[in-house]
Amino acid sequence: MKRKIKIKNLIQKNYKPYFFSVLDVSEQHRGHENFKESVESHFEILIVSEKFKNLNRIDRHRMVNESLKEEFSSDLHSVIIKTYTVDEYKYT
Repeated sequence: MKRKIKIKNLIQKNYKPYFFSVLDVSEQHRGHENFKESVESHFEILIVSEKFKNLNRIDRHRMVNESLKEEFSSDLHSVIIKTYTVDEYKYT
C-alpha cells in the first residue's frame, strides 16, 4: 500500500478528523542527500480534530509522530505537521 494512503488511514482511525490533508512533497527534495527515486519520504500533514483539545502544539506533534512511528522506521524521512481543533481552524 502506498505510504500516503497508509497515513490517511492512520489519521482517520486515530483522530476522527473534521478535516485533514496529506501532501506528498518528496519530489521537492530531489537532489538532496539520500533522496530515493519513487519513495514517498516527505509529507505535509494538516489535521483538524477535537482530539487536540487542551493539548499544546508539542504534545499534538508527539501524538502524530507516535502514530507514524512504523512509517519512520521504513524510509519516511520528514513530516511537516499542522494540528488544530475545529475552533482554532475556523480562525486560521
